[in-house]
Amino acid sequence: MLRQIIAVSGALSLALLLPVTASAHGAWVAERWGELGVIYGHGAGDDAYDPARISTAVAIGEDGAAMPVSVEKREKHAVLKPEGEPAAIALTFDNGYWTEKTDGKWVNEAKDKVADAKATGHYIKNSLSLLHVHDALPAFPKQDLQIVPLDNPIGRKAGDPIRLRVLYDGKPLAGAVVTLDYINQATLKSDPTDADGEVVVAIRNDGLNVLAVDHSVPLENDPKADTIGYTATLSFVAEAHSHDD
Repeated sequence: MLRQIIAVSGALSLALLLPVTASAHGAWVAERWGELGVIYGHGAGDDAYDPARISTAVAIGEDGAAMPVSVEKREKHAVLKPEGEPAAIALTFDNGYWTEKTDGKWVNEAKDKVADAKATGHYIKNSLSLLHVHDALPAFPKQDLQIVPLDNPIGRKAGDPIRLRVLYDGKPLAGAVVTLDYINQATLKSDPTDADGEVVVAIRNDGLNVLAVDHSVPLENDPKADTIGYTATLSFVAEAHSHDD
């Protein structure tokens, strides 16, 4: 059964917002301006970013074979240019290091670059975007943290159940809680994943769906950071739409 978790909100200073920006933001691929845009944001936010933060983009066909794709960098974002119609694109977005100083302020630097560092995280955003999957799902490229669909959600409708598996380092991640509508209602969460990393959820939207999951891992004896924080998204348009209008 799905659960709703109500987030407590309040007025926060810019200094407090910085770590939330670094860790809570996600990245995904969605159609923008007739192109495949790499979106970086949180909720309805669609933020500018340095395209150099996109570290990898891998496109695959419906047979699971790799397909050439290039990253076209724009001033404040980037678009992807695959050769053909990919079934899916796996993307990694490195948001860099964020350090909290002893005075409570946050800076976009590694721990060894900040004299009065208190705590540092290295934040990685992984994205799996389904684009043209008509029948069986292909094998997807491995990512550090990812949400893998076990049922094809494309061609389904809002309310239909689908099975998901959350993987960390290629292994099932038990106890992970998936955000079911990252753009429109980020407080809506799944039940925790089971021992096989699996959970059944309901599709939220006939149109664009973006689901997300977070996972942090402590680092030992790393001069640059204390933890590495991952946010993984799964995005897809459930109901096929026409470009005839």
